[in-house]
Amino acid sequence: MTTLDRDTTWQGNLVLNGDVFVPVGVTLTVAPGTTVSFRRIDEKSDQNMFGIDSPYYPQAELIVQGRLLARGTKEQPIVFTSAETNARPADWGAINFLGGDGNVVEHAKILCAYNGIHAHGAEVTVRHSEFVKNGVGISFKSEEETPGVPWFGKRSQLVIEHSLFANNKGGIGFRNSSGTIRHNEIRDNKFFGIWPKEDADVEITRNEIVRNRKGIYLFQVRGLRLEFNNIHDNTDYNISPAEAQDYELAAPNNWFGTINRQKIDETIFDRKDDPDLAEVKIDPIATKAIDWEGGQ
Repeated sequence: MTTLDRDTTWQGNLVLNGDVFVPVGVTLTVAPGTTVSFRRIDEKSDQNMFGIDSPYYPQAELIVQGRLLARGTKEQPIVFTSAETNARPADWGAINFLGGDGNVVEHAKILCAYNGIHAHGAEVTVRHSEFVKNGVGISFKSEEETPGVPWFGKRSQLVIEHSLFANNKGGIGFRNSSGTIRHNEIRDNKFFGIWPKEDADVEITRNEIVRNRKGIYLFQVRGLRLEFNNIHDNTDYNISPAEAQDYELAAPNNWFGTINRQKIDETIFDRKDDPDLAEVKIDPIATKAIDWEGGQ
């Protein structure tokens, strides 16, 4: 386990055998073309800096309380991945942002993590990146679990744009946070594409959300803005609740793969299927596929 005590730049090929901690006041810069590989470690390893209680992971992780600037390029992406020859999801923990602001991840490939990016009360911008074969691509939440830390009660603020989430167990999950999710391809994830929970001041627009088990998976979400997306061909439902959804959801101007209202309704689980649930209001319905890739 390592603590960075000054501003640091990583470049080339790095293999990490345990946690790396970026404390408040320190910036870690990752140069284009860099590969950061994490060894698979046991949860009882002495390389776990903070133990295994939330919000930390038993696997090796990059813990950022300061700032991370990981700006690759299209020609030279940055890669965060497993160092194992038989790489698999959850070989390493996460890029774990705790309370910091001004974090940037661009043109990066994040593979085989438990959570590719995890944020507690942090601000992160993610653009032009790929999240493949992780437990969850990105998860973010307000800090509610560690009283006494400076960012306790702070909402995470994420911008996620022009990125791919494919073949993870879940794509993007968030709770009690704010942000923008747009121009992303979210497909072929085993359990869900996007899972919003509770107080979510989040705009989800112009995304391709297809072939996940559940496209949009709801849990008591309120404040969500879901408009101008392609949400279709998800295995179970395009939109459905996890356990409970007491708040009405407005989801206008989305394309559900057809203009046949009966077929669309069959892919949305709400009050019409269970009177204890709130209604998902989908009108007006888009009459053709949305140009989800275009725009800024």
